[in-house]
Amino acid sequence: MEKGKNYKYFTEITGSTKVHSIKSDFTIKIKNEIIYKGVDEENNLHRFLVKEIEYDLSQYEDPIMAQIAEMTNKICSIYQELDIGVNGTGTIKKMYNKNDIRKKWQLIKEWLTNKHPLESYDIIRAKELELSNDDLELKNVGFIHFLQQYFFIYGRQANATSTSYIRKDEMDRFGAGVVIPITLGFTQKMEEDKIVKRFEGKMTRDENVIGRLRNFAKDKFMHPDYSMKGKYTYEDNLLTESDFTITEELGEHYYTHTFLHLKLEE
Repeated sequence: MEKGKNYKYFTEITGSTKVHSIKSDFTIKIKNEIIYKGVDEENNLHRFLVKEIEYDLSQYEDPIMAQIAEMTNKICSIYQELDIGVNGTGTIKKMYNKNDIRKKWQLIKEWLTNKHPLESYDIIRAKELELSNDDLELKNVGFIHFLQQYFFIYGRQANATSTSYIRKDEMDRFGAGVVIPITLGFTQKMEEDKIVKRFEGKMTRDENVIGRLRNFAKDKFMHPDYSMKGKYTYEDNLLTESDFTITEELGEHYYTHTFLHLKLEE
């Protein structure tokens, strides 16, 4: 990626979710700009400016889920412009425009309080707690759709003749606040003069995590499942396209499947 150049990416996210008997399909379309600002030598971080220039939640069938999505997306709007530092494997370690984000949050909190006074109470409390904890906020920002996909295997390299293994921590998709450990098999090959990186993996068995997910789902016998699969294509070390699939199932009452397709536009 060339320093100082503006790259535009389009992401389309499609999926389905089920919570108890309520099923819903959704489609989200996002456009982002990203600029590599160089190395922050003091903190040994790669610095990026990321802007969300378009966000369209074009389909969400269930009205309750649509309302939750509206509030969640409004909160995420405070991160429409992010000046971030990431380490050599793509983990966000610093936000350089944190003060601007705090000012935006005050406006969003007022909007939520006025439009959804009852429904937003717990959401506001949770966000206030997150904003008081820098590490927690950085971790959650890393799960914003574009950032998660773009930086998921950032800086990762694999031998062309073997499979490497990566351990990742993922956040559950139902708001339980449970961090789920994932082990991924990772490969890298040259295909038609392009570098193609693939990964596939599943939840690593952890009794504590399983217990917390069972408590959330109110099903002490269920076996949770969380799986991920992805493909990344690079030309001259520039990410040009990525497919990304996430599936989570917590017994018979909670299920979600999401497909993300990211492509460089210019």
